[in-house]
Amino acid sequence: MGTNNKDIDFIASRYMRDKFSEKDGWARLGLSPQTAWWRRTRVAAAVGGLIFLSAAAAVVYQQYSFRSDNEIELPQPAEDIAPAFVVKTIDFENVALPIVVERIKEVYNVDVVNIPENADALNLSLHYEGNAFDLVDTINEILGTQMSVRER
Repeated sequence: MGTNNKDIDFIASRYMRDKFSEKDGWARLGLSPQTAWWRRTRVAAAVGGLIFLSAAAAVVYQQYSFRSDNEIELPQPAEDIAPAFVVKTIDFENVALPIVVERIKEVYNVDVVNIPENADALNLSLHYEGNAFDLVDTINEILGTQMSVRER
């Protein structure tokens, strides 16, 4: 404690009133009181901006991350879809209608009914991607038939 008193006594003995200018002291350090004020203001503005951006990011994150289950539409597994509604690709190149019908039965695992009596005389060339119902409807439009699909 004796050392602290000596330091204080040294400073107190050399102190002269109004000999130290705060403004000159800041100027010697390359700063002025106004510069320090602007720096504090800029730092405060930057910190405020970061807080605002962080809050906005948190709100956006919460909106997109915490949706309830009924808002999210999940794709239905293929096992739950009836075979007639499964989208598949099938090709025919100048094939007789009875062969087309047999191929549809094999690929889509369905029955095709109302096959016309003149089916052997009707040929079909077609590349199709879709379900069995739409395929038979397309064939009906092309050939003018009235066939339909029945699930097994």
